Amino acid sequence: MMRMNKIFKYVCITALLVSIDTFAGAVKINVVYPKEGDTLNAASRDSTFVFGQVSPADAALSINGHAVPVYRNGAFLAWLPIDPGNFTFECRVVSEQDTALTLRHVFIPPPATTPPDDSLQIVAGSERPNITYRLLPGDLLRVAFRGTPGCTAVCFVEGIKEPIPMSETPPESDLYYGEIVFGKAWPPLTDKTGGLYTGSYVLQTGDSCRNARIIMQLGRNDEIVTSTAPGSVDMIDARVPNLVELTPEETVLRTARNTGYYYFLPRGTRLWITGQKGEYLRARLSPTEEAWVQSASVRQLPAGTEPPQVIVSAVRTRAFSRFTRVSVYTGVQVPFRVEQDITTQTMRVWFYGVVSDTDWIRYDSGDPLIREIVWNQESPEVYVLTIHLQQKRQWGYQARFNEQKHFELDIKKAPGKSGWFASHLKNLFIVLDPGHTPDKGAVGPTGTLEKDANLVLARELGEQLRKKGAFVFYTHEQDGISLAGRKRLVEALNPDFLISLHHNAIPDGVNPFKSRGTSTYYFHPQSYELARLVQKKLLQEFKLPDFGLFYDNLAMCRPTPMPAILVEPAFMMHPDEEMLIMSKKYPRRCAAAIIDALEEYLNHDRD
Repeated sequence: MMRMNKIFKYVCITALLVSIDTFAGAVKINVVYPKEGDTLNAASRDSTFVFGQVSPADAALSINGHAVPVYRNGAFLAWLPIDPGNFTFECRVVSEQDTALTLRHVFIPPPATTPPDDSLQIVAGSERPNITYRLLPGDLLRVAFRGTPGCTAVCFVEGIKEPIPMSETPPESDLYYGEIVFGKAWPPLTDKTGGLYTGSYVLQTGDSCRNARIIMQLGRNDEIVTSTAPGSVDMIDARVPNLVELTPEETVLRTARNTGYYYFLPRGTRLWITGQKGEYLRARLSPTEEAWVQSASVRQLPAGTEPPQVIVSAVRTRAFSRFTRVSVYTGVQVPFRVEQDITTQTMRVWFYGVVSDTDWIRYDSGDPLIREIVWNQESPEVYVLTIHLQQKRQWGYQARFNEQKHFELDIKKAPGKSGWFASHLKNLFIVLDPGHTPDKGAVGPTGTLEKDANLVLARELGEQLRKKGAFVFYTHEQDGISLAGRKRLVEALNPDFLISLHHNAIPDGVNPFKSRGTSTYYFHPQSYELARLVQKKLLQEFKLPDFGLFYDNLAMCRPTPMPAILVEPAFMMHPDEEMLIMSKKYPRRCAAAIIDALEEYLNHDRD
């Protein structure tokens, strides 16, 4: 009897322990975003998003007291009020069996605010410039700081005799790029910020700034406060030109310091440097045009090296099976820029530091691609070639200097007709780029990794393309190579098309319920029409919101030898769209829509 009691007690205790363990693990919550300790850049908004997954899917979820709907797979996406500073998301999930609580501590940088009127102050860290400027006589020096509004301000620069007057600008709002580009472009929700004082001064030949300090002064009644800007001003001796040479395989020149990409120049190109702001050097392209390059991308040439001064006397063309080469006999690697006009089917190449003596333009008379080449001396140092084409579309180009440092522009011809009634895609060479890897890319509420979904879609698209007779190459098929490496690979392969496949997410502070859906991206004009058709076909197939057709400077849209686009068919971070992406039919439907767009694109060109 005692043995039976012991057995009964053991069974009861075991059953109780199993029951406790089952119930204890029955309710779970995984907050995928944000991560613990994240800084959320949503200062100009009053809300941001949180997403993840709970188990079981019928549990009730609340975050900071707000009820949050849970999707049928347990995923959730919430758009919640926030406050600047240290902030906590308290995520509580409740079911009949148990309750689970997860805290996410984040930091939300406060927006810029107007300094209070009750004290006279210059806001520390607001003084500009905050880097070293190296400038020429005639350059404009801009100074600024934020301080108590309604005061008077001046600036003193060592080596400049007179103070620089400063004025208070009207209060303004700090626009958030994420809302402008990815959202509905709603105005910021923060108050307009005042107390910004700005001034400017044209440097004179008689000024003697040598790593000069910049002293800001703010006054009201008889009270004055001062502050020294972190940056300094150094005037350059302009009598001897300063020449550098580009060292990376490809270097980006920008429109201004740390702004948009404008020129893409090869290794060995020489630049005349006329100024510096921090890590950026100013390059003189012509008397009226300049660009900016990072100092890490150049090597200094010996003092006395002359600026480029090239005379072009001859241009000629040579026809090859897939392209026509336009050779410009420069003999020096000068800065250049290629422009495409897809309306008139022309290309223009701008050369800087070049003067025309072009009496000879020799054509390959058996080549149907080029109708005419016309030169123009746009300004004393700017030489422009306009190339008129005789095909319906521009299929890509490669611009470079050969071993003799003469410029070559290889203009791709339209692919030949397949001769196969079933598909225009037969014998075309298409490179597919599954976006991301080695990085993970976006993450869905249930933990789906974008890089995995991209690879699944790429494989399905590749299989369907092969059935149409196309040759397919993947930039990677598992772990992948770097983004820069994939771009170089594509340019070396020189395919007929490049399609980079992704799944989207948006930045902090943008409402994910109003900003989601399908989007397609291009960079060069030759890729616009393909991007437009792919966007149209995907919208027809999935009926998701139209997130937009974007011109965007993305690495896998930048290759010039072919039409190159980046596709974001759906949003990985939105539960409905994540479920679509993970469905069995999605890759097949998505691939079919992209192929439909490709065939429509080719059909127009081959009519």
